[in-house]
Order: sequence, then structure tokens, then C-alpha cells
Amino acid sequence: MATTYDFTIVSDSLVNGLSLVMPMNEQAYHYITDECGYSTLKDGSAPMYTEVVGDFICDAECAQLSCEYV
Repeated sequence: MATTYDFTIVSDSLVNGLSLVMPMNEQAYHYITDECGYSTLKDGSAPMYTEVVGDFICDAECAQLSCEYV
């Protein structure tokens, strides 16, 4: 059985110290923009400092959203 994640977090971005958080469904997109207040790029991903990704994952899990870290 395949697992679907609400977010895919890409740790290897072109800028050192930044990760991209990619919402994989509409609920995740609304969470990242409305609840967290992050701005998104044209592809829908939100740049985030790598040092706060752990806090984001914890907060997303509290909101019943799952993350895949790649």
C-alpha cells in the first residue's frame, strides 16, 4: 500500500541553508499559506530555513498533516 504525504520537503535546494516545502494537496497548501503565513513560489513551494524544518514537521503533525523529507 502506497503512502501519500501532505508535504514533500526538499533539503537539497540551490541555496545553502534553505529547504523547499512542497504542499502535495489543497489542504496542505492552505495550511502553509493561511496557518503558517508563508509565501509561496510560482510552483507552490515555500522556501524555509533548514534550521526550522524540524519545527515545521512537528507543527504539521499536530495539525494531522504528514511530511516526506528528501
